[in-house]
Amino acid sequence: ISINKAINQIETPVKEKHVRSTIIGTFHEKGAQTFWVCALRLPLQDNRIAAWKFCHVLHKVLREGHPQVLSHSQRHRGEIEDLGKLWCHLREGYGKLIQCYTVLLITKLDFHRRNPRFPGNLQVTKEELESIGENDINNYFQMSVEMFDYMDEILNLQSAIFGSLNMSRSNSMMSSGQCRLAPLIPCIQDSSQLYDYCVKILFKLHASLPPDTLAGHRERFLKQFQDLRQFYLNASTMQYFRNLIQIPLLPETPPNFLVQSDLRSYVTPVVILPPEDTVHHNDSDNVVDGNLVDTSDANSLTGDLVDLNHRNGSVSPDVLAERDSLIEHLQQEIAHLRKEIQRLIHEHQRIVDQLNEKIGELQVDLATKDSELLQERQLKEDLLQQTEAVSKFQETEQKAKTVEEKFQKLKDIYRKLREEHIKLIRQKADVDKQLLSAQSMSDAAVRSKAQAESRIQELMLEKSQTEESLQKSSNEAQAELVHLKQSQEAAKSENQNLACKVEWLLSEKGSVESQLQDVLAQKEDLDVRLKDTEGRMKELESRLQEEKFNRLYQLLVTCISQAEGVVQKSIHEVDNPAISAVTCTPDYFRGLIEPVQNSLNDLGSSYKSFYSNSAAIDNLVQNVICVAQLVANYILQGKTTSNTSPDIEFGERRCERVRCDEETMRRMFRSFVKIWQTP
Repeated sequence: ISINKAINQIETPVKEKHVRSTIIGTFHEKGAQTFWVCALRLPLQDNRIAAWKFCHVLHKVLREGHPQVLSHSQRHRGEIEDLGKLWCHLREGYGKLIQCYTVLLITKLDFHRRNPRFPGNLQVTKEELESIGENDINNYFQMSVEMFDYMDEILNLQSAIFGSLNMSRSNSMMSSGQCRLAPLIPCIQDSSQLYDYCVKILFKLHASLPPDTLAGHRERFLKQFQDLRQFYLNASTMQYFRNLIQIPLLPETPPNFLVQSDLRSYVTPVVILPPEDTVHHNDSDNVVDGNLVDTSDANSLTGDLVDLNHRNGSVSPDVLAERDSLIEHLQQEIAHLRKEIQRLIHEHQRIVDQLNEKIGELQVDLATKDSELLQERQLKEDLLQQTEAVSKFQETEQKAKTVEEKFQKLKDIYRKLREEHIKLIRQKADVDKQLLSAQSMSDAAVRSKAQAESRIQELMLEKSQTEESLQKSSNEAQAELVHLKQSQEAAKSENQNLACKVEWLLSEKGSVESQLQDVLAQKEDLDVRLKDTEGRMKELESRLQEEKFNRLYQLLVTCISQAEGVVQKSIHEVDNPAISAVTCTPDYFRGLIEPVQNSLNDLGSSYKSFYSNSAAIDNLVQNVICVAQLVANYILQGKTTSNTSPDIEFGERRCERVRCDEETMRRMFRSFVKIWQTP
């Protein structure tokens, strides 16, 4: 009922008692489930006044409601965003205001989601602020950026509200103007806390970081300081706020963060709300850390007894004494119950504080474990990649070793065949020599036979002469005849021996010729096997060359991809907002140009050598990696050098030039691969 009364369609400010009842309801429910169930049933998308009041009530509930309201409302970010997108199309009036307010509420939810140790009203002590930051400069740096974003949305909303008042000619004492101005009260409360924390955090950052790194923070704070000071001045001059809130006034000059002594003279702005009515105080006293205590039973009982006595018309002394004793007893009971309640409240508060500390420690441990888990995952991925690369390299090395062993075996076989071939050629030369010797012996035998035949003819001639002379001397002729016959028989036997020897030589010649034919056949077979072996060797050499080419290509592609990865990672580092805090001097950056140029020249010469001779890949791989590292360093130092430039456009041009250099490097690496792929 209170929610429906608070978020109505009448253009008047939300009544505080309805908002207070809604906040008390969150403590009853220990969360915001009922609030969201009722709120989503309201005509928020049909009526702009209802949507505006919903944003105001939600802001108050997030600030002052039960601590679980923040976590329960995280689930309804989509509904808040959709509401802002719906009403942003209404250019005038409440449309733009609703959009700005929904953006502020989303920013508030995001801030508390990233910093869960901040309560909804943002009120923490100095010790709690240091505990939240964990005395870590990185945490303070990130927290200040998030507070700046939060403050920007508050300033955007107040600017839109004051702008709409000027356009509609409303003032702070009209109901329409008060309806628009009412949400500025929680905005003033939030902005004063954020301003105080930003000042303290910036002093801490300037005590640990160089001033150039925090130049962007100082510029952003200075702009917000001027806008916030004007906001407080505008609000303090309006009659509507004078009875509702005491607005602090900021000094004319912002704090000088470069001088740490200014922190001692810094005064925390304090927003003071006037004391509310008695009912509000009673309700607030009964609401402690999410527990509500109903103390109305005793008062009700006493009132009923008095009413009963009045209805009787007269009061007897016994009744009065009994009533007084009952009242005294009830008062004692109430006092006892109040002490017990106070004790329970303190005990509960102590338990809640312990639990909050435990929750904070667990959240810190959880964040630490998450970061360690991310590091372990990254390390695991790196190890897996290295393992895969090593396994691929080992597999390639094993293949190369196997091919080398096969080549060595074929080389041994070829050497054995060559030795056998040389041995057979030598045997053939020996056989040829023996054949020539046999032919010479055969010729000598033929000549001996010719000589023997000529001798026989001479002997026949002498025989005829002897027969003519036999008549002269019979005895001499007879003796000579016997002698001639003996000589003839000896010649015949010698002729037969020579003929047998010739036949043996001819048979030996045939045997040698058959052996020669066998040797020639073996030679032809060996020639065929030699040609086959040479063909297989050429095929293996071509396959080895092709595999060597593929391995060189894969190695080159891997190196180039790694080089591209290094350059690409540097571009990602350039886009990382955290690098905006890093600076580099122009002289140091200028000194990086010559090593990069020399490295590029070495890369070009090594690539020409590699293109003409693929064995010269070592220099190319070394130069590719060196160029990638130098260019990556050149890109990062270019970005950090641009951070020192007061001209933002020059810095952006410098960053764009760095990205162009990165793209040029990637095209050059890809051209290496394309040219190598071209036959």
